[in-house]
Amino acid sequence: MEEFEVQEENPKRSTFLLVLCILTFIGSGYYALYYLLLPMAKPMLPQMLESYQNLLPQQQELNAQMKDLFIFLGEVANIKYICLSITYIIAIVGAALMLKMKKIGFHLYIIAQILTFCCLNFLIGGLLKMSISSILWSLIFILLYGGQLRKILFVKKEL
Repeated sequence: MEEFEVQEENPKRSTFLLVLCILTFIGSGYYALYYLLLPMAKPMLPQMLESYQNLLPQQQELNAQMKDLFIFLGEVANIKYICLSITYIIAIVGAALMLKMKKIGFHLYIIAQILTFCCLNFLIGGLLKMSISSILWSLIFILLYGGQLRKILFVKKEL
């Protein structure tokens, strides 16, 4: 009796893709919630700053930086925070689609990263501009997801 190999129509996702998606869910989920809730926390920013300064009264330079940051956060329009939150939600949707082995998820993730860069650097700017390390992390994740996408496409073409 002959045995036939059964090829799966849906290829099995790699563990590395799963890890990348989980990291994206954690990071993007945190920032999506942060920027969604920040407009509601704006009235409490002066109290939060006072509490922070009371914790570390001897750290004059750090307290001055925190004061500048809290003032800046209070001056940014709420709609800008909501736009930024939406970009992180798009990244989560992209990662979820990649987890389901959908090519469109990669494209959504790239779009979300570009929109996040534009929102932070051009729409909001100031103290919330992306640092070089943040840009590098985004590029690293895009490259890692791209490598996983190549594997997905290669496996699907073989089927």
